[in-house]
Amino acid sequence: MMRFSLLAVGAGIVLLAPFREGGRDPAALFLLHSLVLLYVAVASPAWMRSIRIGRPDFTDPLVPVALAMGAALAAAGASALAAAYPYAAGLGACDFLMPCLLLAVAALAATAEADLSRLRALVAVSSAAQALLVLARYPGGGAMAAGASFLNPSHLAAFLNLGFFLSATAAAAPVMRPRARFLWAASAALHLLSIGLLESRGAFLALLAGLVVFAIRERRRMRPRLRAIAFLMIGLLGLTMSLVLHQRFARAEDPYRYRRVEIWKAAWQMVRDRPLLGYGPANFPHVSPAYNFPIDDGPVRYGRTFHGAHNAYLTLVAEAGAPGAACFAAAAVASLLALLRRKGRAAAIDLDGSLSGVGLAILALLVHATVEDLQERPALTILPALLAGTALGVLRRSPAVLSWSPARPARLLIAAGLAYLFLLAVLLPFLADREARIAHVLGREGLRHMQRAAALVPFQPEYHHDLAMALLNSEPLSPDSLAGAQSELLDAERLKPIDYRFPLLRARLEARLVPRLYADPAAGARAVELYDRATRLAPLDPRPRIELAAHLVELGKRDQALLIIREALGLEPGFVRARILEASILLDMGRRDEARASLAAAGTTVSSLPAQVQDSGYAREILADSRSERERLEVRLSGSVGDPDPRSPGDFRVPDRAPPTPSGR
Repeated sequence: MMRFSLLAVGAGIVLLAPFREGGRDPAALFLLHSLVLLYVAVASPAWMRSIRIGRPDFTDPLVPVALAMGAALAAAGASALAAAYPYAAGLGACDFLMPCLLLAVAALAATAEADLSRLRALVAVSSAAQALLVLARYPGGGAMAAGASFLNPSHLAAFLNLGFFLSATAAAAPVMRPRARFLWAASAALHLLSIGLLESRGAFLALLAGLVVFAIRERRRMRPRLRAIAFLMIGLLGLTMSLVLHQRFARAEDPYRYRRVEIWKAAWQMVRDRPLLGYGPANFPHVSPAYNFPIDDGPVRYGRTFHGAHNAYLTLVAEAGAPGAACFAAAAVASLLALLRRKGRAAAIDLDGSLSGVGLAILALLVHATVEDLQERPALTILPALLAGTALGVLRRSPAVLSWSPARPARLLIAAGLAYLFLLAVLLPFLADREARIAHVLGREGLRHMQRAAALVPFQPEYHHDLAMALLNSEPLSPDSLAGAQSELLDAERLKPIDYRFPLLRARLEARLVPRLYADPAAGARAVELYDRATRLAPLDPRPRIELAAHLVELGKRDQALLIIREALGLEPGFVRARILEASILLDMGRRDEARASLAAAGTTVSSLPAQVQDSGYAREILADSRSERERLEVRLSGSVGDPDPRSPGDFRVPDRAPPTPSGR
């Protein structure tokens, strides 16, 4: 009964994982993590009895894997405790824990060879369904439309590689019956065709690497002529893939496809700054803006950002630290060696190719991960963990004597731990995210929903930020609403002190709203301090600097404002509104020739812009024109107006926008 229940829960994981952005959508992630914990709970009688107390038995293939994973999780936990954004680090640590827990429990549970064969068939069916969707969607929009279920065609191709190697090794198994061999071969061909349509460089590299290892492992079973044909076919496949990629880039030239080297350099600098503990799980996208690099072949230098290293291992080192990443790598290598070996128990039970298929599938993922952040898709971590754990369970030798039978208090403690993990890391974040989404849809009427979201997960700074904005926009400004907004922004800044937006918003309140309600002469100085903090937190973003400069102009500190503006222009020489503000300051200081040059530079940038819309919100803000202000300054420079204009230099605020992160995180 337990084996049937485990198979049913495992089937749910396998069939649901590839949908809704590869399990990344909040609802899909909730279901996947819930199923993982349900799997652990259902298997608890088996895995509790399988744990041994005492000296580890290194002949058990799970032992080195479990020891490495345990050390890696400990390192990730230490990194999370030291992270600057604790809430994201906690959820990121949970994302590390779920596949590791699933792998260990699947390996400890009582597993028969038939269970692995059934699981392999389920994964092949799931990936074949995705392959058919690729074939159906491709004619309507090419590779991007074909990869819609994962949003990223390369990530979907990585998932299809799992199905390909499971199918190919089954088709090549000597014990397979002719009809079954034909079906498995047809499945492999279907996967191969779909991978080709997705045109992923990383998937092609992983596919070739897996095929080469497969051919080397099987070479002794082949006759010399068949061996030569096999390697020739792999070579022809590699040549075909090269032609496919050449056609891909000939059709649509991507000017940023060679920026990956710069991304790797920037990520390596992150690693050098914090090599031991890293920045914390899931903290990479929140820290990387400070390590961005300029692109000098257009009007905007910092218009492109990176939220991962485009190398799963480099991202892992940056987030969990070098020791933690090394332990994860050791666990992966130990798993591969156990599954791909050609001697002992593995050779005796791998007659249907299930063990080697799982090993090659995981090898393909590990190779693909050198050029992609595959861990972004839960389907590419949870499902391989289930496969690897089940395969290791088949390899393990069942202990002759049960050396640990947990007492009832221990069982209750384990059950309480699973329930606690489900509540804090799965259920409450999902419910809070749902309330926040409803609040955003309702707009001003959604204040109550946002309050519920913040009450469910008080550690999420974005909910406090959104509450502050709701308080400011839902009613006429009053001392109570202003105080409430300031309190929420303080909470947000306390929970995420590395985000420049929170001190920036507080500075706006001090500079613009406090004077409307109070006669507070110190508000201007407090605003300057907060603006300065925002600029330090965003060293490569010129937009907070232009707000600080505009505020300094209002305070009559034009010399300081000019220095700040030139810092901003050093980052983005094409920043149109910064040029206009610089011209206004210079004109007020009587430096007319310099003001005329700044205004001319702004006009040149505007006139030389292409007709199409810029490719990012940041670029649109940098190149946004303030035509009325330019015309006013041109009139003053022409001599029609002689005295400096005492009015405010205009609105130079940065749009209030959060960095792109997974929903609810």
